[in-house]
Amino acid sequence: MSPDIKRRIVFTILSDYIAGEELRQVMILWQAEFSERSRYELNQFLGACRDVPGIQQNRLEILSRLVRMVMAANESDLKPDPINWMNSADDAETSFTPSEPLTKEEFSRPQQAASRLSQPQKTSETAPQNSLVAEVVNMLFSRLRSDQIRTIKSYVLSAAQKKKLQPAAVAMFEQPDISVSAVHTPLEIMDARKLINFTYIGCCEAIGPVDADLLLSKAVREVGEKYRGNEPYANCLNQLLGR
Repeated sequence: MSPDIKRRIVFTILSDYIAGEELRQVMILWQAEFSERSRYELNQFLGACRDVPGIQQNRLEILSRLVRMVMAANESDLKPDPINWMNSADDAETSFTPSEPLTKEEFSRPQQAASRLSQPQKTSETAPQNSLVAEVVNMLFSRLRSDQIRTIKSYVLSAAQKKKLQPAAVAMFEQPDISVSAVHTPLEIMDARKLINFTYIGCCEAIGPVDADLLLSKAVREVGEKYRGNEPYANCLNQLLGR
């Protein structure tokens, strides 16, 4: 997803809760600190707005709306890009007129299986995107109950079949256990990205969007740290996260 579309999504939703200079400063914060981050770090952005009552009083509602719109953005529903207004110090107190058409404690419930689930895949035999999907998902699963994992896997499997993802993508979630395996057939990047998106949506339904955001962001950070300095894998992870 392009930065301008993400910016328009954030602006469209936040403008229902705050306005004027307050909105402008929040959008400047988004642009400077969060615009290049993963779509799964929306909750951190809202947490950084802890001094904005209009956001904090409606945080869960705002996060839910952001998640839904990021996952299925319809440009016709978005307000025009506010970038010029954000960059103008003049008329900051006025309404937007386009010139052109973590306060929550981080989940940390490591299980004995976590170390097994997060082991690096054999990169010589497995495509980077296959390994990364499996590792991110398994890192997330290591902090969930088995019933929650099965609920999420069932959702992902159903969504993958409905959207006609390639057989290898479907196969990753067909196993009855509480993990996923990196299949050997290389996944299409778009299919790999959709698997992460479906996992996120399923997680939102199973434990709520706030907790899902925290857990998936943590999983992404941990996998990213493991591949720091490994350019092919780091670049592939950025692709999968829509960065």
